[in-house]
Amino acid sequence: MSTPRQAGDAPAVIMSVAQIREAEARTMKHTPESVLMDRASQGLAAQCTALLARVGVAVGDANVVVLAGTGNNGGDALLAGELLARQGASVTGVGVGSSAHPRGLASLIEAGIPWCDANEATGMRAACKALTAAHLIVDGIVGISSKPGLREPAATLVASIRQDSLVVAVDIPSGLDADSGVLPRTHVQADFTVTFTAPKPCLVLAPACEAAGDVVVVNVGVEPSA
Repeated sequence: MSTPRQAGDAPAVIMSVAQIREAEARTMKHTPESVLMDRASQGLAAQCTALLARVGVAVGDANVVVLAGTGNNGGDALLAGELLARQGASVTGVGVGSSAHPRGLASLIEAGIPWCDANEATGMRAACKALTAAHLIVDGIVGISSKPGLREPAATLVASIRQDSLVVAVDIPSGLDADSGVLPRTHVQADFTVTFTAPKPCLVLAPACEAAGDVVVVNVGVEPSA
């Protein structure tokens, strides 16, 4: 785990979930949520492209699997997957929750990207097959408001990830408690975490921070609270 670095000039200030939510609510009084999500997905896709380049894989040659839950983290991941597909990556979307972010899923389908529902047997088989061939996995299963640990089908999917695949977590590695350093029994082990606005406590507190890998902070236009 490295010290979180800002993808820009502003210092990285640690913020709790409550502080993040307050700052987002203040920002969305003048900036639509869709704009913030677009900025997040663009920053996420750019970091994924850079990470692939670091290991010698061109984005146009990459197999990418997006694990998407029901919330905005899943939406960010799906929108980033669509952007990577437009750069030539072979992308597979995997639904982990009972539903998927509507705009994120629509963008994936519009781009002709395969979609697997891991809650169904055929979808789970297809998802596990895609994971075995993935160069990069985008973890958008759950976000900062989630409870610690992974539930099914997420736990099975995460256990199927090859050790040599690159894992990029969206905001925090799924399964962690954003506000603490506790490391649950089941969680995503990320090589790289792209977090938005500010690092969350789990990204800097041990032992949870060891699941985050390298951490980069992407500014989406939300002003950190004082």
